Amino acid sequence: MKAVFANRSLSTKLLLLTIIFVFVAEFVVLVPSIAKQRRDWFMMRFEEAYLASLALEGPREGAADEKLVRQLFSTANILGVTINSDDMRMLILAPEINPHGAPNMVRVDFTRENSMDMIANAWGTFFSRGDHLIQATGQPEFAIGQTVDIIVSQKALRDDLYAYARNIFLLSLVISTLTAGLVYWALNRMIVRPVKRLTENITAFDADPENAHGILQPSGRKDEIGAAEESLAAMEKSVRDLLGERRRLAALGAGISKISHDLRNILASAQLMSDRLAKSEDPSVRKLSPRLISALDRAIALSRDTLTFGRMETRLLEKKSFPLRELVAEVFDDTAAMGVTAENNAPESLTIIADRTQLYRALFNLVRNAVDALQETGGEDQKGTVTIDAYVEHGAVAILIADTGPGLPDHAKADLFEPFKGSQKPGGSGLGAAIAAEIIRAHGGLLTLEKSDDTGATFRITLPGPAS
Repeated sequence: MKAVFANRSLSTKLLLLTIIFVFVAEFVVLVPSIAKQRRDWFMMRFEEAYLASLALEGPREGAADEKLVRQLFSTANILGVTINSDDMRMLILAPEINPHGAPNMVRVDFTRENSMDMIANAWGTFFSRGDHLIQATGQPEFAIGQTVDIIVSQKALRDDLYAYARNIFLLSLVISTLTAGLVYWALNRMIVRPVKRLTENITAFDADPENAHGILQPSGRKDEIGAAEESLAAMEKSVRDLLGERRRLAALGAGISKISHDLRNILASAQLMSDRLAKSEDPSVRKLSPRLISALDRAIALSRDTLTFGRMETRLLEKKSFPLRELVAEVFDDTAAMGVTAENNAPESLTIIADRTQLYRALFNLVRNAVDALQETGGEDQKGTVTIDAYVEHGAVAILIADTGPGLPDHAKADLFEPFKGSQKPGGSGLGAAIAAEIIRAHGGLLTLEKSDDTGATFRITLPGPAS
């Protein structure tokens, strides 16, 4: 059955299934119908045999011609008739049996036959072979207190059942074809054609998603297909808008990357000149130099972060095993600042498997953000502490980056990991936390803000194992 429907269209499958189901229903009806046809066939012959026997028993002057009655029996395929009453048994017609080979005799009593026996005997006759005799006992409608035994040909009964089944089959064929045609027309119009329209639209939209004319126009139906059309149209419009926005952002990003690259070179030259100005003996120049140097540092950092984020691409991580404590020490060395204390509490025995370069970038951005926050709020001597702890929990590695700064304002927490939105300092790019979050996601981990209040902020990195 699966092979029959494998390469057929939805319309063809619908038509074939309708025809098959109607035939199954007709077959279910045919099973008891054959049994009823067999019973009706016998009951009609019981009546004919009883009436013919009455004609033969009547007064001689009004009795029917015996030869004519026998011809009537023969026409009805009745080979023998016996009338039974309470006190007598009268033979009306004796069967003519070939003396060289008497056929087998099958006996059936309709006065005792139940529904299951009727069905079993009917189909037994339907699939029988040969021409045996059947002796059937039944009670005609008008024979009060009497029964009739008739002897008939099994082949004659079987031929009648064949003819009846053939007529039922032809009628079923007509009904199933008509029903299938009407059901096919209705379902094809209400379901198949709309689904085909949806399929064609999806295929066309997939080929050219940025074509405005490829967006589906809903038909306005109020049923489930109408809802699917509305949803598909909304989705296609959203995808088209997102693709257009992505294309514009890609072009804008490429332009910004080029500008940032050139700007960074210019700012680097300006920084060298600002260093010379800082050595000037002119008091006014020496006074303005720190502010100029600070502004140039922020501009260079912004250019660097923009280029870094623009170059981020999805790629295979180069994972290897290494001690986490050594990496943390390297990060602290590269982010050291005057007055900021660094505490490396990562266990010396903790070895993780990750991309060392990418994990360094994530930790560097988070630590640098913490150091910047402490430098802006701390005193001249002791500005605060940045601490990194690490431990294994439930088969995963947890890394905590904590500082003793002022914490994050409430309005910054919602967009903390969104590019260009999470900056909390003047001139900041807002890319540090976004870069770190993307790197951790690439490792299959998660970066979250675990705590943020007036005692400081704590970020939590969770990396999947194995770890040792």
